[in-house]
Amino acid sequence: MTEFDPAVFGPPTVRVGTAEREQAAAALGEHFAAGRLDLDEYDDRVGRAYAAKTSGDLTVLFDDLPRPQPAAPVARPQPRRRPQPWIPAALLAAIVLGVVVVATTHMVPFFIFPVLFFLFIRTRGRFGPPGYGGGRDHRA
Repeated sequence: MTEFDPAVFGPPTVRVGTAEREQAAAALGEHFAAGRLDLDEYDDRVGRAYAAKTSGDLTVLFDDLPRPQPAAPVARPQPRRRPQPWIPAALLAAIVLGVVVVATTHMVPFFIFPVLFFLFIRTRGRFGPPGYGGGRDHRA
């Protein structure tokens, strides 16, 4: 429904222009489309809207029609949170496991280093806000 409200034009003696007449005709068209006016009433009111000289002439056309309701505030959807990848947790677990093995056996588990290396390479560029980090854009 258009936001046409004839009361906004002030006292009934204030003269209206072509823009207000066309706005009133469009609002009458929406009332007609909603089934509030039949064809004869619509034709009569649109003719009177285009012949109107003052805002009082336009107000009379809408006396028996419902006024536009103020729009309800639109709720903005909450942004979805990205699920945290499991790889950083696996990297941390591998580091803790390596420290525990070194501390308890007093020998360095060399097999952990390649695992840590590949986990580090795989997770590179995935931390921080989108577009931040080591990831490259290969499109251009």
